[in-house]
Amino acid sequence: MILDMPTGIGAAIAFLFGASVGSFVCMVAYRLPRDLSIVTPRSYCESCERALPWWANIPILAYLGLKGRCVLCGAPIPFRHFLAEIGLAFVALYLYFAFPLPDAAARFVLCAALWIVAIIDYDWRLIPNIITWPGTLVGFIAAATLMPEVGWKSSLLGILFGGGVLFGTGYLYQLVRGREGVGLGDVWLLAMVGGFLGWPGVFFTMFFGSLIGAVGGIAFAMTGGGATARAPLGEPAGDPEEADVSILKTEVPFGPYLALAAGVFALFQPQLAHWYFSR
Repeated sequence: MILDMPTGIGAAIAFLFGASVGSFVCMVAYRLPRDLSIVTPRSYCESCERALPWWANIPILAYLGLKGRCVLCGAPIPFRHFLAEIGLAFVALYLYFAFPLPDAAARFVLCAALWIVAIIDYDWRLIPNIITWPGTLVGFIAAATLMPEVGWKSSLLGILFGGGVLFGTGYLYQLVRGREGVGLGDVWLLAMVGGFLGWPGVFFTMFFGSLIGAVGGIAFAMTGGGATARAPLGEPAGDPEEADVSILKTEVPFGPYLALAAGVFALFQPQLAHWYFSR
């Protein structure tokens, strides 16, 4: 991802940049659904809410050095912070070697957005439009100008298919079952995926996301994930004694599975497109 620079130095910069973005991603995923500014105040402990010293914000190293605990109050730091930092660091490193700079940058933007969406949907059962709506437009522009393997035609078809197919599926489910099966947040998420990755990315995300979602959804329901889920902001949580936690009616967030599938395709599109669509 770095131009005119020795490979080792470029790879190191890509890794550090990815780790820094991973830290930012967790901050956005925490503050956005709580309607908090992502600009101010500076980073603080989620438990004691005191501002952290600068060195406690060093990606990856701070978590390891502090053994996953806040330096001020000793409360555990969610492991997802370390996972996002190390995960996006390796994503950036891989993209640095696998794609030209413009293409790699566009795919990294998508991966960061998908990570935010996955965390928020898992926690709150909602996918913020402030991520997916602009992301769809950015994806279309990126596909048309920075990603020759996608192109504007495939991107446009991806947006139409991504939003339309999932919307139609959700509408039919609601007609048959009388209740919402697919949220509009998932529809806009798939439209964003289509904008960045084109129609092949949409079909792969739908297929692979459904497979892992089926397995993950059963595990999610059996472990009581649906029973302990938070209600979306502004809505009452309801009476837990009246909650229906049967496996068939457990509300399972689909966004994280779609995000994982889209991320896989973003990283390995050349290989997957050749294997998946040549059969």
